[in-house]
Amino acid sequence: MNIVRKLRVVQLRSTTAAASKWFSDKGKTPPKGKDSGQSKDSGKGKASGKAKESSKGKDGGKGKSGGTTKGFCQGDGKKKEKSKNKKVTMIMGEGVGPEVMCAVQQVLKAAKAPIEWEIFEECKSPDNEDVPPTILESLERNKVGIKGPVSSRNWQRHLRKAFEQFAYVSIVTSLKGVKTPFGCFDVVMIRDQMEGDYSGIEHLVVPGVMQTIKVSTTAGAQRIAKFIFNYALKNNRSKISVAHKANIMRMTDGNFLDAIREEANKHVGKVHFEERYLDTVITNLLMTPSKNDIVVSSSMYGDVMRVMTGAMMGAPGITPGYSVSDLGYVFECRTKLFCELVGKNLMNPTGSLLSAVLMLRHLKMDTKADLVECGVRSVYANTDIRTQDLGGCASCSEFVQAVCDQIKSSMS
Repeated sequence: MNIVRKLRVVQLRSTTAAASKWFSDKGKTPPKGKDSGQSKDSGKGKASGKAKESSKGKDGGKGKSGGTTKGFCQGDGKKKEKSKNKKVTMIMGEGVGPEVMCAVQQVLKAAKAPIEWEIFEECKSPDNEDVPPTILESLERNKVGIKGPVSSRNWQRHLRKAFEQFAYVSIVTSLKGVKTPFGCFDVVMIRDQMEGDYSGIEHLVVPGVMQTIKVSTTAGAQRIAKFIFNYALKNNRSKISVAHKANIMRMTDGNFLDAIREEANKHVGKVHFEERYLDTVITNLLMTPSKNDIVVSSSMYGDVMRVMTGAMMGAPGITPGYSVSDLGYVFECRTKLFCELVGKNLMNPTGSLLSAVLMLRHLKMDTKADLVECGVRSVYANTDIRTQDLGGCASCSEFVQAVCDQIKSSMS
């Protein structure tokens, strides 16, 4: 048996063993809770649908993203909602995490949001990098959490698998008052989190030869496809663009694409669907960002585009988002630790504050969400208060205080 045949045999055995372990790990996750038209590059699309023409959808006409961007200061800050305290798990995180989580607490207190926090200052188990059982129990109990950054990939993978966080949603919108070359845009990025290149299966085949396995299951692809179209209909979004490389990875990307096509065929005439090669989608995002609506992809492609489009807002780490699971939602802006800023009061809290806005909307506290979003966006639109990452000299606490002042002004 020559060296090529030996390598193939070893590779096949390693791949089979790694895949078996991956599916075994998936089976250990908790059971699911009770909560819970077409253009193309590849020439394989079947459905064709017209873009939605109505300006009002299930969101009551608040704008594309359910009131998260358009008309953000048009509401009545004095409007009263039925207030019942809602428990939320807060994971302070590492690096600048405690600083931005304290900013979230301060701003939501100024908005008088009826939130009761369950705060965890320590995010890792004492003897390893797993998520502590107390945090998992809190998230399972409350169904909603918000967190600062955590560096450990093992920690993040543990949380994703424990709660089957199959998708991550980023809301990428231009900030009036922040100058960028990209103009006005309002894009939702949705990416897979459980499968694809980020399945987390890597091993040594033979010395000098390493391998990573890209996993795509029909069940996983169908689950995220259903979520994407439900999101579009619920939030009055008119177009879904899927980024793929099915021309190269015909089986894995092809499976992901087939599931989305199948779901698109159920919504012809309601949501316009198009499929594009990854490089085409990236070019469109950079050249004509305002023409994009919902952009969808598998794990690694989406992570790259999330970081890129986040920078289009003006600075890294200010894009709000959340992880999706049938067991609950965890809100975070996916920023790095910024250890060089720890203790210096210089971190930009915008991403965490806007993530808190998304959390409030998820909790049906729309009036409070409007207050906080109006406060953040008004600081950018009407003042010159900027943190250093956006060319200013304001501290984190000064920015937060300015947001609180805007909120109190709207409530008076």
